[in-house]
Amino acid sequence: MKFNKSVYAYESTIIEMNLQQLTSYLTTERSDTPEVISFRATRRAIGMLGVALPFVLWWGGLLINRTALQPSISHYYFTSMREAFVGVLCAVSLFLFTYKGYNKMDSYAANAAGFFSLMVAVFPTNIIDGYPGQNMVASILDIKIHNAIHLTSAGLFFITLACMSLFLFTKSDKPKSQWSDARKSRNVVYKVSGWIMLLCIILIGISEPLLGVGKTSKITFAMETVALFFFGISWLTKGDVVFGD
Repeated sequence: MKFNKSVYAYESTIIEMNLQQLTSYLTTERSDTPEVISFRATRRAIGMLGVALPFVLWWGGLLINRTALQPSISHYYFTSMREAFVGVLCAVSLFLFTYKGYNKMDSYAANAAGFFSLMVAVFPTNIIDGYPGQNMVASILDIKIHNAIHLTSAGLFFITLACMSLFLFTKSDKPKSQWSDARKSRNVVYKVSGWIMLLCIILIGISEPLLGVGKTSKITFAMETVALFFFGISWLTKGDVVFGD
C-alpha cells in the first residue's frame, strides 16, 4: 500500500513538472519565432549594406574602370558604379520601408529613413566633370533644386538613423536593474554609433564651405564612410550579430 502511494506521489510530481515546463514554454517569448527571425534578418541586411556601400563603390570603381576616389559617395552616381550606388540605396530603402519595430515610432522612423534614402538615389548631387550621362530627374528639374533635395535628404537620412540609435534602439521594457551585460553593451554601441553619425554630419557641414568638395578634398567621402560604418554597426548589433543574449 505504501509502495502504491509512493508511485502515485512520484507520478503526480512528474505530471506537475511537465505542466510547469509546458506553461513556461507557452508563455515565454522565444527568440526563434518566424517574426523574430525576420526582424533579425532585416536588421542584419540593412547593417551589412550600410557598412559595405562605400567600399563597394570605391573598390568596384578602381577594379572596373580605374575610377579615382570620388569627393563624396554621392558622386559615384556619375561613374561606372552608378547602378551599384542606386541599387544599394534602393535596397536599404526597401528594407527600411518593410521594417516593423516594436512600436509605431520605430516603424515611422524607419519609414522616414527609407524615404530619405530613396530621395538620395532618385535626386543626384551636382554633376561633375561634364558627365555626359542622361538623368531624367536632372533634366526636368533645375540642377540647384535636385541638388538641394539630395543634400537635404542625405542629411535627414543620417539624422533619422542617428536618432533611432540614440533614442529608439536603447529602449527596453525591463528596468535597468534587470538588464543583462549584453544589453548594457548593446546600448553603449547604439549611443556611440548615434553620436558619431551626428558628429560626421556636423563635420561635413563645416568642412564643405571651407574646403569645398573638389577632388583635392575627400573629407566628405571619409565622413560619409564613417557615418555609414557606424550606421551599419548599430543595425548589426540590433540584429544580434554582436552582444546577443
